[in-house]
This record gives sequence, C-alpha cells and structure tokens, in this order.
Amino acid sequence: MNAAIFAIMAYDSDSLNRRTLGPAIASAVVGVTLGIVAVVGVSIFTTAHSLPESGAVGIDRPVLGDPEYGSRNN
Repeated sequence: MNAAIFAIMAYDSDSLNRRTLGPAIASAVVGVTLGIVAVVGVSIFTTAHSLPESGAVGIDRPVLGDPEYGSRNN
C-alpha cells in the first residue's frame, strides 16, 4: 500500500508544475466543499424563522392577556 501512495506523490526532482498541482487541486476541492456546506447551512437557518400554525397567537389574544399573566381588565 505504501508503494501506491509514494507513486502518486511528486518528488523533489519533478517539475514545479507537478509538485504544485496536487496541493492546488486538494485546496480547490476543500474550498468548494466548505462553500457548499456554508451555503446549505445558511439556507437551513434562514428558512427556520417561521412560526408553526399551532403556536401562532392571534391579534385578539395577546401574550400578556393570557391567564398565567392575569387580565388587563382589572
């Protein structure tokens, strides 16, 4: 297995293009992957700001008028 890894790696005697191509491709792949993860994460958090229908409070029933806070008609 080690022979396969060393066969892919560039040696110091190889050209500059061969020595820099691998790290450049790896950096591009990591950058694209992190970009996709960031876009998906932001889109998930921005769409999660809606109230569920069962928890929505109507205009005629304000939070402070609920029984646990008492009535405003005192």
